[in-house]
Amino acid sequence: MSVREAILQRWSARKYDPNRLLTDEEIFLLMDAARRAPSSYNTQPWRYIIGVNFDDTHKKLLGILVPGNAEWAKDAPLLGLLVGSTKYPDGRPYRDYRNDCGMSLMSLFLQAVELGLSCRAIGGFYPDRAREVFGIPEGYEPVVAFACGKPDEPKREKEKKPLDEIVFRGKFGEPYGFGR
Repeated sequence: MSVREAILQRWSARKYDPNRLLTDEEIFLLMDAARRAPSSYNTQPWRYIIGVNFDDTHKKLLGILVPGNAEWAKDAPLLGLLVGSTKYPDGRPYRDYRNDCGMSLMSLFLQAVELGLSCRAIGGFYPDRAREVFGIPEGYEPVVAFACGKPDEPKREKEKKPLDEIVFRGKFGEPYGFGR
């Protein structure tokens, strides 16, 4: 599968097959893809807390999600919380840690496509509860939760904005003009 194919096939399911558990090899491939993402000065600010195949960590992760998200995420065999370091190793503020964490998560999401899985980012969670439940130390921030597994619903195509609405040349709002 090409990167382009993975990008075009990627989607965010809300229904997962709870009977399709993940193998250790699949978990390794997902997490290895996440760790290989680019980051400022190769700092790799991401840390992942994962619950797999409905283990105790999976239950704890369900407990930090807002109720509406917990309802659909409960059937995903992989739940995770992405936590980011807010400081460089020398103590300077790491302004771009969220961007770098996002690239790591997208690498994981694209690897999931190749494995026939779907992942969904979950912004609806309780960061303070996550900090308490998982003992997240100062200098680290919960960034986003996510669910991953075999989709148990047909793929939904979502309309994407035309490139001329999001890519500019010269100044903001001036379309680049692809194909002209």
